[in-house]
Amino acid sequence: MKKITSLLLLGVFGLTGCAQNVSPQVAAQAQAPIYCENKQQCDAYWTKAKAWIAMNSGWKIQMADETVIATYSPIGNSAILGYQVVKTPIGGERHEIVVQTACANMFGCIPNAIEQTAKLKNYIKN
Repeated sequence: MKKITSLLLLGVFGLTGCAQNVSPQVAAQAQAPIYCENKQQCDAYWTKAKAWIAMNSGWKIQMADETVIATYSPIGNSAILGYQVVKTPIGGERHEIVVQTACANMFGCIPNAIEQTAKLKNYIKN
């Protein structure tokens, strides 16, 4: 019985060792919405989003139009992040740009999804 308990504890501590800590500042950046106010700003943000994904994603861009940028979906147990960015009109010339990431690995994504989302959003806005 002690052996089983020891193995279970070892497994739990081994799995938690894989978890990555993300600073509250980075998490806040990843959660912050992105808004563009007019066509010129929206076009610039959209171009930056597409360029960042092309340079940083482990998956190729499958689709890119004026509303959606999407990489191929992660397959199998892949830990490599896939991306989907959607531009949604919210009134007048104003749009919200929503970033979603996913991988197919139950233990986590490589690189870290929250950190990559923050990096992408910072790149778009700056």
